[in-house]
Amino acid sequence: MKKIKLFLFILCGITATAQTIQSGKRSCGTEVPSEEWNNWFNEQVESFKQSQSANKDLSANYTIPVIFHVVHGGQNIGSFPNLSQAQLNSQITILNNDYAGSGFNVGNFSSTGFAQSLVANCNINFCLALKNPSGITLSEPGIERINYNSNGWSDPSSFTSLTNFKSYIENTIKPNTIWDPTRYLNIWVTDVDANVGLLGYATFPPSSSLTGLTGGGLGTTTTDGVWCWAKAVGDVGTIQPSYNKGRTATHEIGHWLGLRHIWGDSNCGTDYCNDTPTQLKENTGCPSYPNVTCFNGPLGDMFMNFMDYCNDACLYMFTNDQRSRMQTAMANSPLRNQLTASSAALCGSQQTFCSYTVSNFTNTDTLTAYRRATAAASEVSCLQGSGKAGYITGSNCYGDKEKAEFISTAKYASAVNPVITSVIVLFFQYGNLGTDGTGNVSLNLYNGSSASSAPGSLIGSKTENLSTIAATTNTDGVSYCGDPNLVFSVPLIMPFKFTFASPIPAPSSGGFFASVVLPTSANDTVAILDKRTGTSNTAWEKWSDNSWNSMKVAWGNVRNYNLAILPIIECGPAGFRTSTMLSDAINIFPNPSNGHFNIVTTFAATQNVDVKVVDVLGQVVYSDKKKDIGVGSIEINLGNQTNGIYFVEVTAGQEKITKRILVDR
Repeated sequence: MKKIKLFLFILCGITATAQTIQSGKRSCGTEVPSEEWNNWFNEQVESFKQSQSANKDLSANYTIPVIFHVVHGGQNIGSFPNLSQAQLNSQITILNNDYAGSGFNVGNFSSTGFAQSLVANCNINFCLALKNPSGITLSEPGIERINYNSNGWSDPSSFTSLTNFKSYIENTIKPNTIWDPTRYLNIWVTDVDANVGLLGYATFPPSSSLTGLTGGGLGTTTTDGVWCWAKAVGDVGTIQPSYNKGRTATHEIGHWLGLRHIWGDSNCGTDYCNDTPTQLKENTGCPSYPNVTCFNGPLGDMFMNFMDYCNDACLYMFTNDQRSRMQTAMANSPLRNQLTASSAALCGSQQTFCSYTVSNFTNTDTLTAYRRATAAASEVSCLQGSGKAGYITGSNCYGDKEKAEFISTAKYASAVNPVITSVIVLFFQYGNLGTDGTGNVSLNLYNGSSASSAPGSLIGSKTENLSTIAATTNTDGVSYCGDPNLVFSVPLIMPFKFTFASPIPAPSSGGFFASVVLPTSANDTVAILDKRTGTSNTAWEKWSDNSWNSMKVAWGNVRNYNLAILPIIECGPAGFRTSTMLSDAINIFPNPSNGHFNIVTTFAATQNVDVKVVDVLGQVVYSDKKKDIGVGSIEINLGNQTNGIYFVEVTAGQEKITKRILVDR
């Protein structure tokens, strides 16, 4: 039986603008859009804003299929400039985070004097195309590899002037390799000679009535898209210091969606956005805040805006007016307004969302409340006192310090740059039995190699007080962990979420342990639900001598233990997470889903909420109002909808959050 002894747990050359690298900093040769285009596009923007104001919120959710055309000279995959799939995948993650307003270093915006509300979620997602224009599945999602030698073309880096290089890209590379720009965002990736100095360039969104900009600049069916220097793509692999956070593509796609440079391409010019300050010229490097120019004090330049020229790490936000311009482009340009419709076929069930709640439970597993209610008479060393001991998965008479559950990387293999944002623990509590007290309880994260090996080094921790945990409203069943039809005769499940101040990067190999640190003071105790039907053991416990022990072995090899400890994993990067009372109280289980899922709520007090589910075209597919929602779940059935990405909007009072759900049958 257990224990032998008692005292043995990111510029620019958009065909109208060019990002260049000179003297170790960004500079730009700019070809300004024509007044004809400006007038047309600005009229469309104003019309969009008026409609948005009249209808409260017309920001549609768009998904854009991406194809990277990687132009190389026969190098092995992963050798520059034939970039690895991981490097290109990282660029998609960066784009999704940047355009959602949650990218790398965006948390630094709070240290400026600008209003936090200026940081926009552009409601634009990017996905790797799974199929080519003929409908054939790609061996590498979103990637076409092109050997210029096999095509009898020149090495792109053999051109040593900006004019010759761009002429080669525009007249040879693009026309011979472009995929239908009404269905794909084409991104060409090549090497470039240092004398050319480009980081990237893009085309502006054309209209159906304008023939083009003076000197070029609007996308055409043979040129539309973005070009990037291969060393300025993504944030892993072969990348150039200062341009190693993927912001070149973020900036260029901003142009591709109709944005002008923030300084308006002239001294104290205009970018036609009312919420970006007028500034003298482009900023480079990483200025200190505030940087006052053009009488724009006291706040100064918005040099952290993606449409300036600072180093990648110092660019991290778009504004709401910039979002309006991008939304306008997506709705009005003939080479933009069909992209989301094509994403359903091109992206399939690909995860443009990223939110996973992981556990070792299946929908046939049965939650177990506790092992026994009291300690044996011989267990005189129990600190918790009579009636407080005997919980195998919690405090007991042996002085256990922690109870840990292993989570394999297989549980979050589809996530890109996964981070652990929070962990839900299903505590047992009923009457004077189970979880109660006034001491502290911590949730620790440890590196792990497998379920058969002990926890490794500590990677994160969050501490809460037992009185806070015990104040949670109990429930008699949860549909998101184990058998969804299981209901206890009494409300003995106490779900509590530990939310980390900053997301913790999830290990890329092996996995990790999520561990509850048990209280040791008299009258303090916790008990964690587990399951009776496990086929393999994933639980470990830390004894009073600080040794880690498999619970299966510790308890006589009679049964397997699987604790109801449920980490929530999202796509990175770490370092920033929008946290509000509503967002912390709402989770989606399971996600991905077969169309049947639950909105799990953990409100401290009951709320009236409006629930709406919309598809990628912005069409409402589900709507309902719920009253007096506290701790519980709201069942949603999208069984009559097609596979793909949907957006779950929950409104409580003046606050609204949106979470993504993948339907994949």
